[in-house]
Amino acid sequence: MPPKAQQDDPMDEDVSVDVAPKDLDDKSLRAFMSFFKTLQNDPNVIRFFDRKGFYSVHGPAANLIARQFYRTTAVVRGADTDLPYVNVNRAMFETILRELLLGGTTHVVELYESAGTAWKLTRSATPGKLSAFDDELYRNVEMAEVPVVAAITFTVAEGQATGGVAYVDSSSCQLGANEMLLDDQLSGLEAVLVQLGAREAVLNKDSLSFLDAGQRSRLKALLEGVGLMVTERPASLFNAKHLEADLAKVIKGGSVERHGDILERRTACSALAAVLSYAEVMAESSGGGRYLLSLYNPGCYLRLDSTAQKALNVLPSRADANATYSLYGLLNRCRTAMGKRRLKCWLKQPLVDLAAISQRHDVVEALVADQEMRQRLRDQQFRGLPDVERLTRKLQSRRISLQELHQLYRASARLPIIEEALRSHEGPHAASLVARYADPLAEYHDPEHLQRFEELLEAALDLDRLPNEYLISPTYDNRLGTLADAKKQLEDEITELAQSAAGDLGLILDKTLKLEWHKAAHVRTRCLRITQKEEKNVRSKLQAKYMVIETRKDGTKFTSRALKNAAERLNAISGEYLALQAELVEQVVVIAHTFVEVWEAVSALLSELDVLLSFAEAAVVAPVPYVRPEMLGPDEGIIELRECRHPNVEVQDGVSFIPNDCIMQRGESWFNIITGPNMGGKSTYIRQVGVAVLLAQVGCFVPCSSARISVRDSIFCRVGAGDCQMKGLSTFMAEMLETAAILRGASSHSLVIIDELGRGTSTYDGFGLAWAISEHLAGPDVGAPTLFATHFHELTELQATVGVKNLQAAAMIDPKTSRLTMLYSIREGACDQSFGVHVAESAGFPPEVIAMAKERLRELEGPSAKRSRGTESEMVKGQRQQTEEEAAADVAELQSFLRGFCNLPLDGMSATDAVAAMDQLLATLPPRLLAEST
Repeated sequence: MPPKAQQDDPMDEDVSVDVAPKDLDDKSLRAFMSFFKTLQNDPNVIRFFDRKGFYSVHGPAANLIARQFYRTTAVVRGADTDLPYVNVNRAMFETILRELLLGGTTHVVELYESAGTAWKLTRSATPGKLSAFDDELYRNVEMAEVPVVAAITFTVAEGQATGGVAYVDSSSCQLGANEMLLDDQLSGLEAVLVQLGAREAVLNKDSLSFLDAGQRSRLKALLEGVGLMVTERPASLFNAKHLEADLAKVIKGGSVERHGDILERRTACSALAAVLSYAEVMAESSGGGRYLLSLYNPGCYLRLDSTAQKALNVLPSRADANATYSLYGLLNRCRTAMGKRRLKCWLKQPLVDLAAISQRHDVVEALVADQEMRQRLRDQQFRGLPDVERLTRKLQSRRISLQELHQLYRASARLPIIEEALRSHEGPHAASLVARYADPLAEYHDPEHLQRFEELLEAALDLDRLPNEYLISPTYDNRLGTLADAKKQLEDEITELAQSAAGDLGLILDKTLKLEWHKAAHVRTRCLRITQKEEKNVRSKLQAKYMVIETRKDGTKFTSRALKNAAERLNAISGEYLALQAELVEQVVVIAHTFVEVWEAVSALLSELDVLLSFAEAAVVAPVPYVRPEMLGPDEGIIELRECRHPNVEVQDGVSFIPNDCIMQRGESWFNIITGPNMGGKSTYIRQVGVAVLLAQVGCFVPCSSARISVRDSIFCRVGAGDCQMKGLSTFMAEMLETAAILRGASSHSLVIIDELGRGTSTYDGFGLAWAISEHLAGPDVGAPTLFATHFHELTELQATVGVKNLQAAAMIDPKTSRLTMLYSIREGACDQSFGVHVAESAGFPPEVIAMAKERLRELEGPSAKRSRGTESEMVKGQRQQTEEEAAADVAELQSFLRGFCNLPLDGMSATDAVAAMDQLLATLPPRLLAEST
């Protein structure tokens, strides 16, 4: 057994192992190796073998464990190849489990136990199905995320590919399904998977033939991008023949007829049948239906794809050096684990319904205004509140312990105090707080509900033994009381016998003579122990009257006939007592199980209130307090953010954030073009607008002095630059793929954020694309509010009926030193230069390089270059002075170009072919539309 693999903190240690496990004899080892060879070698399956005290991993998985968790090169004695096996103790086993199942990997974990010389699989888990290892995963660790399992399948109807998605959330007992028409980018499917936050998906591999090559390639990239573990299964798993009968067994009430909106969607039904089978919902629901089934409507939430989530830093990543780098880390001031999970869910599912958003804002406003109530709830009642949601899940499966039932008891006792605190508020939203939270809590804690639960626990638990032991009270059952009395009498008899032995040997009980336990052949019994020194003094009496059990360095254990007889009777009584305890615990759990629905409702209310308390606290403790936004209908056409700030940037150490206004109004400034130097704050500005809109629709206050926001149905982002060499994607191709999703999905109710579009190709190509895309987004067919940060200064000539406004990130050049100073202020007007050389100088470029760059820049900005640029500008302006017929022709040319661009199967093409196709499309446009001087 590798000695260093047994340490609790083995990082950066060498692992030294033998070739063969020394804990097995030859026969057992041969039997084990023969069994191991029969297992299919799948690199994604990590198999642990329980060796009663440690866990063994064999084969390629051993090397993965050594590299990933020990960060070491293993030293193998007796072998020149990789590690044959690695053994870990229980603490390390639990650490590895959490990383494999909760750390975003795509592994299956299996645990095998021995049955004689044979081995059998006893437990298995995947990132979406964790219940088999609940105890190990969440021992002294919060449950950070809800494991959601999804199923995906495809069909074709009338020549149009259709996708079916279903999901199961076992923690909240939710089932949902829907189907959608698929576009080339599968943007609708991506939005649903991002909203659900699914950890695992079962995919109908036989249905992939309904997708074209580009869609199949995009599907693969999409599933990788959202971090899903994908398991492919044949079409037989997606057979919906017995779906109605299965649903009747798992949904509350068993009434399937009222779910006709789902049953009429055949593709959705196929996905629902698969997720029921794969997630083993039928087996979990053997005690009766408990799931709520609904038609999942992604339109109920603001649409965020994975690109937008990353661009706005919505959720934390492993690369974050500080928790406040993400919106989740910034807002996460929740006191409970269930609140933290709910916060993640809300950030993935911002609301679009004005009434629902206003309801959250009302509660946050009341909590912000009433500091006493907020602190009373956060610091007294929610601090230390157990994870009611997870405990309810364990109660539902009847795998809950008495200690965990007592945690629910403690939570129940706090409900009246929480209710009282909510009723004490006297602000304008007092009635809303009472109706939404206080009245339901009072109902759940009335004499017919949780007061009965408390009475059950008070009667069943032996309160005198808490918190050291959690046992059924002897007064709860007469049989248990009789056994408890018999145990007490025998324990007293044994104490008297020990006292008698002490007097006989001339020793003092509990000083020179100890009454202890001795374990032999898995049986514990009472005995006496004296030290070796005392044993020499009483050896003659000891040998004459007593029976020596064991002699060790720490002393000699012995007993007498009377003591041995009493200890055997005590063992027999104790066995009966423990068996009856287990029987009564099971009875208590069965009775407590009847309160599951009440606890589900309580956990939902408490987690929601915890998140809103967190929002209020975040709004108050910010460097400048957040304000409540005024929310407007989607057709109002206004996004007005006064003195807006980026919430993640302003809390960083050493930052004195400069706020800026953002006024977007349809017909005047619906399309904002932001120019200015690199590092001047353009990217931060456009992102902070997206973040403010997202926060407002989640239900949080926003970092502004005032805000009026027309509700958006989606946020699209194209920010940052980067390639993906592993996928054969250049920087240009990566941004084209992201832009294609925007062009297909954006509408007048969206918010579009674009940063530096057109890099990675020639200047003319890049500008031509940027102009065409801007015209499309600002045109009558889309009319999306857009923030477009660019270095193409000619783009500032754009005009559109929705209203185009030019903004610039202000900067100042010292006339004496030529040093550039960023003002981080967004002002009206266009910037006519990018200050690239000045930024390079600030970055510490060698003086000779800076001097050469300035000289070359002066040459390029000479009279001929200025004339050329002027001609370019005039040509762009000239387009605005064309006749209606000429303008209509240009619009038709641009629309034709965009249709061709949107129809390119970019995902299925190599980078070279894609660029060639783009060049061919660009060649079809008239030169004047590319603003290219010939």
